[in-house]
Amino acid sequence: MSWIGSLVGGFAAQQIGKYNAAIYNQQALYADAKAKQQREVYNQLDKPRFLKKQASDYSNFYVSLLRSGVEFSGTAYEAALEFQVNQALDLSIADYNEKIDFIDATNQSLLLAARGRGELYKGRMTAGTEYVKAGGSLLGN
Repeated sequence: MSWIGSLVGGFAAQQIGKYNAAIYNQQALYADAKAKQQREVYNQLDKPRFLKKQASDYSNFYVSLLRSGVEFSGTAYEAALEFQVNQALDLSIADYNEKIDFIDATNQSLLLAARGRGELYKGRMTAGTEYVKAGGSLLGN
């Protein structure tokens, strides 16, 4: 009669594997959607706000420079150019960080999906083992 337990165990293992796979797949979909949402937030909100602040900061710098009575040439021009180069570097760093965050979030979703496939495989393998045990128990009796 132990074969009945093995059959039930095999079926249960298969169902648990399916359930765990479904959970990991949902988590993977959520992580992927979150990554895409974060990218959109950056592109639609954060980056434009960052660029607007940079433009305002440069305008304030430029007006301050002109109010000081210095001609916009030579050292003053070089200072303005350096200011703009630093702003471009800040924007490049922000873009790079956004890309790395997106890649990390996407990789997390891929890992969760792989874990789900692993759970499904584990459930099938356990079920197969239990079915073989049931067959062996039936043949042994």
